[in-house]
Amino acid sequence: MNAEILAVGTELLMGQIANTNAQYISARLPDVGIGVFYHSVVGDNPVRLKECLKLAFSRSDIVIMTGGLGPTQDDLTKETVASAMNRKLVLDQDSLDKMQAFFKKLNRPMTDNNIKQAYLPENSIIIRNKNGTAPGCIIEEAGKIVVMLPGPPSEMRPMLDDTVIPYFYEKSEFKLVSRFLRIFGIGESAMEDMILDLINAQTNPTIAPYAKDGEVTLRVTARYPKNDSDDDIITPVVNEIKKRLGDTVYSTENRNMEEVAAQLLVNTNTTIAIAESCTGGLVSSRLTD
Repeated sequence: MNAEILAVGTELLMGQIANTNAQYISARLPDVGIGVFYHSVVGDNPVRLKECLKLAFSRSDIVIMTGGLGPTQDDLTKETVASAMNRKLVLDQDSLDKMQAFFKKLNRPMTDNNIKQAYLPENSIIIRNKNGTAPGCIIEEAGKIVVMLPGPPSEMRPMLDDTVIPYFYEKSEFKLVSRFLRIFGIGESAMEDMILDLINAQTNPTIAPYAKDGEVTLRVTARYPKNDSDDDIITPVVNEIKKRLGDTVYSTENRNMEEVAAQLLVNTNTTIAIAESCTGGLVSSRLTD
Protein backbone atom coordinates (compact mmCIF):
# COMPACT_ATOMS: atom_id res chain seq x y z
CA MET A 1 0.00 0.00 0.00
CA ASN A 2 1.11 3.56 -0.67
CA ALA A 3 -0.02 6.75 1.00
CA GLU A 4 -0.34 10.47 0.46
CA ILE A 5 -0.28 12.88 3.37
CA LEU A 6 -2.58 15.84 2.77
CA ALA A 7 -2.25 18.68 5.26
CA VAL A 8 -5.06 21.24 5.40
CA GLY A 9 -4.46 24.76 6.63
CA THR A 10 -3.77 28.17 5.13
CA GLU A 11 -1.33 28.83 7.97
CA LEU A 12 0.92 26.13 6.51
CA LEU A 13 0.92 27.73 3.07
CA MET A 14 1.75 31.13 4.55
CA GLY A 15 4.71 29.75 6.48
CA GLN A 16 3.26 30.58 9.88
CA ILE A 17 3.87 27.04 11.13
CA ALA A 18 5.94 24.10 9.89
CA ASN A 19 4.29 20.87 8.72
CA THR A 20 5.80 18.65 11.40
CA ASN A 21 2.79 16.31 11.23
CA ALA A 22 3.78 15.07 7.78
CA GLN A 23 7.30 14.33 8.99
CA TYR A 24 6.01 12.36 11.98
CA ILE A 25 3.46 10.38 9.96
CA SER A 26 6.04 9.57 7.27
CA ALA A 27 8.39 8.18 9.91
CA ARG A 28 5.69 5.93 11.42
CA LEU A 29 4.01 4.44 8.34
CA PRO A 30 6.95 2.27 7.19
CA ASP A 31 6.57 0.31 10.45
CA VAL A 32 3.34 -1.08 9.02
CA GLY A 33 4.59 -1.55 5.46
CA ILE A 34 3.16 1.64 3.96
CA GLY A 35 5.28 3.75 1.65
CA VAL A 36 4.64 7.48 1.53
CA PHE A 37 4.72 8.65 -2.10
CA TYR A 38 3.39 12.20 -1.80
CA HIS A 39 3.11 15.15 0.61
CA SER A 40 0.51 17.82 -0.24
CA VAL A 41 -0.65 21.00 1.47
CA VAL A 42 -3.83 22.91 0.69
CA GLY A 43 -5.45 25.95 2.27
CA ASP A 44 -8.83 26.14 3.98
CA ASN A 45 -10.76 26.23 0.73
CA PRO A 46 -13.33 23.50 -0.02
CA VAL A 47 -13.00 23.70 -3.81
CA ARG A 48 -9.21 23.31 -3.80
CA LEU A 49 -9.39 20.71 -1.04
CA LYS A 50 -11.82 18.64 -3.10
CA GLU A 51 -9.48 18.87 -6.11
CA CYS A 52 -6.51 17.76 -3.98
CA LEU A 53 -8.51 14.87 -2.58
CA LYS A 54 -9.50 13.74 -6.08
CA LEU A 55 -5.86 13.86 -7.21
CA ALA A 56 -4.73 11.95 -4.10
CA PHE A 57 -7.30 9.21 -4.75
CA SER A 58 -6.08 8.88 -8.34
CA ARG A 59 -2.52 8.03 -7.29
CA SER A 60 -2.60 6.65 -3.74
CA ASP A 61 -4.29 3.82 -1.83
CA ILE A 62 -4.38 5.78 1.41
CA VAL A 63 -4.90 9.49 2.08
CA ILE A 64 -4.04 10.70 5.56
CA MET A 65 -5.34 14.20 6.23
CA THR A 66 -4.42 16.52 9.08
CA GLY A 67 -6.14 19.73 10.08
CA GLY A 68 -9.53 21.31 9.45
CA LEU A 69 -11.48 19.35 12.08
CA GLY A 70 -12.03 22.19 14.53
CA PRO A 71 -15.14 24.20 15.44
CA THR A 72 -14.76 27.30 13.27
CA GLN A 73 -16.24 28.05 9.85
CA ASP A 74 -12.94 27.53 8.03
CA ASP A 75 -12.61 23.98 9.41
CA LEU A 76 -14.09 22.13 6.46
CA THR A 77 -12.16 18.87 6.11
CA LYS A 78 -14.94 16.50 7.21
CA GLU A 79 -17.59 18.37 5.27
CA THR A 80 -15.52 18.31 2.09
CA VAL A 81 -14.55 14.64 2.39
CA ALA A 82 -18.14 13.64 3.18
CA SER A 83 -19.37 15.51 0.11
CA ALA A 84 -16.67 13.99 -2.13
CA MET A 85 -17.54 10.47 -0.93
CA ASN A 86 -21.33 10.96 -0.88
CA ARG A 87 -21.68 10.38 2.84
CA LYS A 88 -23.88 12.17 5.32
CA LEU A 89 -22.47 13.74 8.47
CA VAL A 90 -24.17 12.19 11.49
CA LEU A 91 -23.98 13.08 15.15
CA ASP A 92 -21.82 10.79 17.28
CA GLN A 93 -23.34 11.14 20.72
CA ASP A 94 -20.32 9.68 22.48
CA SER A 95 -18.05 12.33 20.92
CA LEU A 96 -20.49 15.06 21.99
CA ASP A 97 -20.65 13.69 25.54
CA LYS A 98 -16.86 13.62 25.79
CA MET A 99 -16.66 17.15 24.43
CA GLN A 100 -19.15 18.44 26.99
CA ALA A 101 -17.25 16.68 29.77
CA PHE A 102 -14.00 18.22 28.48
CA PHE A 103 -15.36 21.77 28.79
CA LYS A 104 -16.97 21.03 32.13
CA LYS A 105 -13.64 19.85 33.49
CA LEU A 106 -12.07 23.13 32.37
CA ASN A 107 -14.98 25.01 33.98
CA ARG A 108 -15.62 26.80 30.68
CA PRO A 109 -18.86 27.13 28.70
CA MET A 110 -19.03 25.17 25.46
CA THR A 111 -20.17 27.38 22.59
CA ASP A 112 -22.58 25.92 20.06
CA ASN A 113 -20.07 25.94 17.22
CA ASN A 114 -18.15 23.14 18.98
CA ILE A 115 -21.00 20.73 18.32
CA LYS A 116 -20.00 20.43 14.65
CA GLN A 117 -16.90 18.53 15.78
CA ALA A 118 -19.14 15.66 16.92
CA TYR A 119 -20.60 15.21 13.43
CA LEU A 120 -18.72 12.56 11.48
CA PRO A 121 -19.21 10.82 8.10
CA GLU A 122 -21.63 7.94 8.41
CA ASN A 123 -20.20 4.42 8.70
CA SER A 124 -16.73 5.71 9.56
CA ILE A 125 -14.37 4.34 12.19
CA ILE A 126 -14.08 6.99 14.90
CA ILE A 127 -10.68 7.90 16.33
CA ARG A 128 -11.04 9.17 19.87
CA ASN A 129 -9.14 12.29 20.91
CA LYS A 130 -7.91 12.12 24.51
CA ASN A 131 -6.12 15.47 24.37
CA GLY A 132 -8.64 17.74 22.66
CA THR A 133 -12.19 18.09 21.43
CA ALA A 134 -12.01 17.07 17.75
CA PRO A 135 -12.30 13.33 17.04
CA GLY A 136 -10.82 11.89 13.87
CA CYS A 137 -12.11 9.10 11.68
CA ILE A 138 -11.24 6.45 9.08
CA ILE A 139 -13.32 5.85 5.95
CA GLU A 140 -12.99 2.75 3.77
CA GLU A 141 -14.48 2.84 0.30
CA ALA A 142 -13.82 1.10 -3.02
CA GLY A 143 -10.34 -0.04 -2.02
CA LYS A 144 -9.32 3.41 -0.78
CA ILE A 145 -8.79 4.56 2.80
CA VAL A 146 -9.10 8.11 4.12
CA VAL A 147 -7.84 8.99 7.58
CA MET A 148 -8.72 12.37 9.11
CA LEU A 149 -6.75 13.65 12.09
CA PRO A 150 -6.67 17.01 13.89
CA GLY A 151 -3.87 19.45 13.19
CA PRO A 152 -2.33 20.10 16.64
CA PRO A 153 0.61 17.65 16.99
CA SER A 154 -0.18 17.01 20.67
CA GLU A 155 -3.53 15.58 19.55
CA MET A 156 -2.54 14.07 16.19
CA ARG A 157 0.42 12.00 17.36
CA PRO A 158 -1.32 9.95 20.09
CA MET A 159 -4.29 9.33 17.79
CA LEU A 160 -1.96 8.10 15.06
CA ASP A 161 0.08 5.90 17.40
CA ASP A 162 -2.82 4.47 19.43
CA THR A 163 -5.42 3.91 16.69
CA VAL A 164 -4.21 4.47 13.13
CA ILE A 165 -0.94 2.51 13.26
CA PRO A 166 -2.58 -0.56 14.92
CA TYR A 167 -5.38 -0.35 12.32
CA PHE A 168 -2.89 -0.53 9.44
CA TYR A 169 -0.79 -3.17 11.21
CA GLU A 170 -3.75 -5.54 11.08
CA LYS A 171 -4.18 -4.91 7.36
CA SER A 172 -0.54 -5.10 6.30
CA GLU A 173 1.53 -8.20 5.59
CA PHE A 174 4.79 -6.23 5.40
CA LYS A 175 6.89 -3.61 7.13
CA LEU A 176 9.60 -1.31 5.85
CA VAL A 177 12.83 -1.15 7.85
CA SER A 178 15.54 1.44 7.29
CA ARG A 179 19.12 1.91 8.44
CA PHE A 180 20.82 5.29 8.10
CA LEU A 181 24.58 5.63 7.57
CA ARG A 182 26.09 9.02 8.44
CA ILE A 183 29.15 9.91 6.36
CA PHE A 184 31.70 12.73 6.75
CA GLY A 185 34.80 13.72 4.82
CA ILE A 186 33.63 12.76 1.35
CA GLY A 187 31.23 14.48 -1.06
CA GLU A 188 27.95 13.00 -2.27
CA SER A 189 29.15 12.47 -5.86
CA ALA A 190 32.41 10.79 -4.83
CA MET A 191 30.57 8.61 -2.34
CA GLU A 192 28.01 7.54 -4.94
CA ASP A 193 30.77 6.64 -7.39
CA MET A 194 32.27 4.23 -4.83
CA ILE A 195 28.99 2.30 -4.41
CA LEU A 196 27.37 2.92 -7.80
CA ASP A 197 27.20 -0.77 -8.69
CA LEU A 198 25.28 -1.46 -5.48
CA ILE A 199 22.82 1.33 -6.27
CA ASN A 200 22.35 0.16 -9.86
CA ALA A 201 21.73 -3.43 -8.75
CA GLN A 202 19.34 -2.54 -5.91
CA THR A 203 16.04 -4.32 -5.58
CA ASN A 204 15.42 -5.13 -1.93
CA PRO A 205 16.99 -3.43 -0.02
CA THR A 206 17.09 -0.06 -1.77
CA ILE A 207 19.85 2.53 -1.27
CA ALA A 208 19.36 6.30 -1.41
CA PRO A 209 21.85 9.13 -0.69
CA TYR A 210 20.95 12.49 0.87
CA ALA A 211 23.26 15.49 1.00
CA LYS A 212 23.11 17.49 4.24
CA ASP A 213 25.11 20.39 5.61
CA GLY A 214 28.72 19.20 5.70
CA GLU A 215 27.94 15.49 5.40
CA VAL A 216 26.05 12.78 3.51
CA THR A 217 23.43 10.31 4.72
CA LEU A 218 22.75 6.95 3.09
CA ARG A 219 19.40 5.28 3.65
CA VAL A 220 19.16 1.50 3.23
CA THR A 221 15.54 0.31 3.26
CA ALA A 222 14.23 -3.25 3.10
CA ARG A 223 10.74 -4.71 2.83
CA TYR A 224 10.06 -7.59 5.22
CA PRO A 225 7.14 -9.77 6.20
CA LYS A 226 5.98 -7.98 9.33
CA ASN A 227 6.96 -10.78 11.72
CA ASP A 228 10.42 -11.38 10.20
CA SER A 229 13.90 -10.44 11.42
CA ASP A 230 15.05 -6.89 10.73
CA ASP A 231 18.66 -7.61 9.84
CA ASP A 232 18.71 -10.58 7.51
CA ILE A 233 19.03 -8.59 4.27
CA ILE A 234 20.00 -5.07 5.41
CA THR A 235 23.15 -5.92 7.37
CA PRO A 236 25.14 -7.43 4.46
CA VAL A 237 24.50 -4.32 2.38
CA VAL A 238 25.46 -2.00 5.25
CA ASN A 239 28.65 -3.99 5.85
CA GLU A 240 29.63 -3.79 2.17
CA ILE A 241 29.08 -0.03 2.13
CA LYS A 242 31.18 0.37 5.29
CA LYS A 243 33.95 -1.75 3.72
CA ARG A 244 34.08 0.51 0.69
CA LEU A 245 33.73 3.87 2.39
CA GLY A 246 35.96 3.05 5.35
CA ASP A 247 36.19 5.45 8.28
CA THR A 248 34.18 8.13 6.48
CA VAL A 249 31.18 6.25 7.89
CA TYR A 250 30.95 7.49 11.47
CA SER A 251 27.53 6.03 12.34
CA THR A 252 25.28 3.24 11.08
CA GLU A 253 22.51 4.08 13.57
CA ASN A 254 21.62 7.60 12.36
CA ARG A 255 23.46 9.22 15.27
CA ASN A 256 24.87 12.69 14.68
CA MET A 257 28.55 13.50 14.93
CA GLU A 258 28.45 15.12 18.37
CA GLU A 259 26.64 12.09 19.83
CA VAL A 260 29.27 9.74 18.42
CA ALA A 261 32.17 11.95 19.53
CA ALA A 262 30.75 12.34 23.05
CA GLN A 263 30.20 8.58 23.35
CA LEU A 264 33.80 7.90 22.30
CA LEU A 265 35.03 10.30 24.98
CA VAL A 266 32.89 8.59 27.61
CA ASN A 267 33.91 5.09 26.51
CA THR A 268 37.61 5.93 26.69
CA ASN A 269 37.25 8.01 29.87
CA THR A 270 38.83 10.95 28.07
CA THR A 271 38.41 14.56 29.11
CA ILE A 272 38.86 17.54 26.82
CA ALA A 273 39.32 21.28 27.20
CA ILE A 274 37.86 23.66 24.61
CA ALA A 275 38.82 27.29 24.10
CA GLU A 276 36.43 29.00 21.69
CA SER A 277 36.36 32.47 20.21
CA CYS A 278 34.81 32.76 16.76
CA THR A 279 32.54 29.75 17.35
CA GLY A 280 31.03 31.41 20.42
CA GLY A 281 30.74 28.22 22.45
CA LEU A 282 29.18 26.18 19.64
CA VAL A 283 31.52 23.18 19.98
CA SER A 284 30.96 23.00 23.74
CA SER A 285 27.22 23.34 23.29
CA ARG A 286 26.96 20.56 20.71
CA LEU A 287 28.96 18.15 22.86
CA THR A 288 27.08 18.84 26.08
CA ASP A 289 23.60 18.93 24.55
